Amino acid sequence: MAEIDDATVLAHGQALAAQDGFTWEIDFNSPPEGRPSFRGMHFLSEERRQEYLARARVELQETGEG
Repeated sequence: MAEIDDATVLAHGQALAAQDGFTWEIDFNSPPEGRPSFRGMHFLSEERRQEYLARARVELQETGEG
């Protein structure tokens, strides 16, 4: 089985989290007026991020992508 690229896993994990209504991270280096409001956002803990990355890796392996 081919090794799956970490960038692909990250992108897929972020997409899965977004589908479930979670915000992966906020870029605090951008000016405040360029950032979305925090109101109503649901952020992921590091543990939940790891769960999404594991789920993404499994899905990519099953589909043969990556």
